[in-house]
Amino acid sequence: MKSIVFLLLCAISLNAQTIKSSGTHFVDGIKDKSWSNTNGENFTNAKFKSYSGSCYALLEVDETVEVSFHAFSEIKAGRLEFKLIDEKENQYFYCSATKECELLKDVILEKGKKYKLLFTGANANGNYEVTWKIRKK
Repeated sequence: MKSIVFLLLCAISLNAQTIKSSGTHFVDGIKDKSWSNTNGENFTNAKFKSYSGSCYALLEVDETVEVSFHAFSEIKAGRLEFKLIDEKENQYFYCSATKECELLKDVILEKGKKYKLLFTGANANGNYEVTWKIRKK
């Protein structure tokens, strides 16, 4: 019985999540008429009206991994920009949209670093969704 429990714990630790996400964090007084968002272990999304300002989801990794990002935004009015940056403001991907933007990008995230998925709106109506998954080697 002990060996079965040990094997289960080993299997769980091998599949453990290596990306911790938290957010949505708002920067410098967001303006909007309607905002709703959801965050999970491997995604962040939001719907908004008249959104101006910046917000971000924080990603932290406990081991260096290659991560596949899929980002999509649909904008009916205004502009939305989104990007992935690290603590030193190095940019890993970027998209600016007044209608639609879809982005697929594989990125190496390094152990111990913090990354921001940063979203900046200028009177934007629409939505965004970013999902990510660790690529298996």
